[in-house]
Amino acid sequence: MDVILTSLVLLLLPAHADTAVIAQVGTFTISVQDLKESFEFGPAFVRRAADPVRTHLDYMIRERLIALEAMESNADTTAFVRERRAALEEDLAVDQLYEREVRSKVHVTEEEIATGMQKARMHIRLRWLFGRDRSAAEAYSRQLRNGLSFDSLYARRMRIDDAEDRSLETTLLRLEHENADFAEMIRSLRPREISAPLEGPDGFYIVRIDMIWQDPLLTESAAGDLRYESEKLIREGKADLLAAEYVKHHMASANPVITADGYNIVRAYLADKGLSRDTRLKWEIPATFMTEAGPMPISGAGEFLNRPLVRFGKSTLTVRDYVAWFDIRQFQLSTTSPGAFNSSIRRTIWKLVQDRLLSREAYARNLHRPEAVRQELALWEAKLLYLVGRTRLLRSITLDDGRLRSTYQRYEHRYRDASGRLLSYTEALEEVRVDAYYDLESSVLHREVDRLRKTYPVVLYEDRLRQLALSYESDHQAIQVMFYKPGGTFPRVAFPTIDESWQRTP
Repeated sequence: MDVILTSLVLLLLPAHADTAVIAQVGTFTISVQDLKESFEFGPAFVRRAADPVRTHLDYMIRERLIALEAMESNADTTAFVRERRAALEEDLAVDQLYEREVRSKVHVTEEEIATGMQKARMHIRLRWLFGRDRSAAEAYSRQLRNGLSFDSLYARRMRIDDAEDRSLETTLLRLEHENADFAEMIRSLRPREISAPLEGPDGFYIVRIDMIWQDPLLTESAAGDLRYESEKLIREGKADLLAAEYVKHHMASANPVITADGYNIVRAYLADKGLSRDTRLKWEIPATFMTEAGPMPISGAGEFLNRPLVRFGKSTLTVRDYVAWFDIRQFQLSTTSPGAFNSSIRRTIWKLVQDRLLSREAYARNLHRPEAVRQELALWEAKLLYLVGRTRLLRSITLDDGRLRSTYQRYEHRYRDASGRLLSYTEALEEVRVDAYYDLESSVLHREVDRLRKTYPVVLYEDRLRQLALSYESDHQAIQVMFYKPGGTFPRVAFPTIDESWQRTP
């Protein structure tokens, strides 16, 4: 509720205030809108500061200073920046396509909102047992039928599997929105009833609904919040379905075909990067391929990168196209079995094709040119330059034995085991190494920012900063929430905000 109220307050600021410059850092400008969005999507530690908006702006200024230095050394021409900037531009252009062809065409009726509100009032608490395959899940079912209680088996499996919490408390509306297939599978399950093994994407689940309850009569304010959430989730759900149909149509029209040779090279390349030698041998994934010059290792033969991977229409995507695309995105591939590994690779190849089709359409319609795209792209470019500059700075950090021992002596009281016993230097070495690194990181960044403030002009517009600061208060209970954009061509946080590691630097 506080976030919604804050957003409403910010909307009451004059429209021209959003584009007004609140800080000038060399050639970089930071507008009121830039600061607001960076703060809203930023890490929670800033909100606990006495003057959170000013503190957040100071961190933005530090990053722009480091970015300026990186730009002076032509970091904007490096492959790291160029490739990621291009990927982000594609993503932002596809966002524009999504807004025009999907989101703008979604309509939610009052009847749908009312039904959604009823589902949002229904709360569900459930737990599950998980088996990698059907035989494991059926073994759990037999134990339950033979009299073992669900609570006992659940507690036992949690200990044995050393698993994260296998429980969930949510609303029916959120469950249907976030996992419609799972919601459908347990739709007929009654409270305290235990399901048969249910097949999911990664294994089998035995589910028990511990409790179902409904919110009591709502206040006017709570009803407003519920309506806002219901309409938002329903709209997102409809947009997801419409987007899926839109992509499906484009893929069907293109009719892409993966070449066997290209697929085998990609599979070997990814295996070489991410699997152990024993696993590659066990799964019979070759490390070499035959060329005119004889067998050559997949990792060292550049000619493999030029082999066709996917053909559609008059277009061909090569292994090189895939490698460049994958290296930026770093998707997580399933390594539970050869079949799962192969399937996850194929999914990424189809994702590459999907991205190319959508970005080509977006560029053909000049959707990379709107001012909103250019402005956000400039913010991302500043972030990329900061990351390059920061990385270069921190390469100077070295940790010798003398520094590590000095750090141990300074923080000796921190290094204790679970019973409170003080750890020796050798026992605590890994923790000491982290503390020593962070101390040096803080010192290096602090010195560099001080130097850069004397090199590049920094101008603050205090009146605008004070006006914006009135909309925010320090929040000592603020919790960390990360907003990720999982789709598109470039999985990323929703907005380029400050580096969380600044909390370690005064």
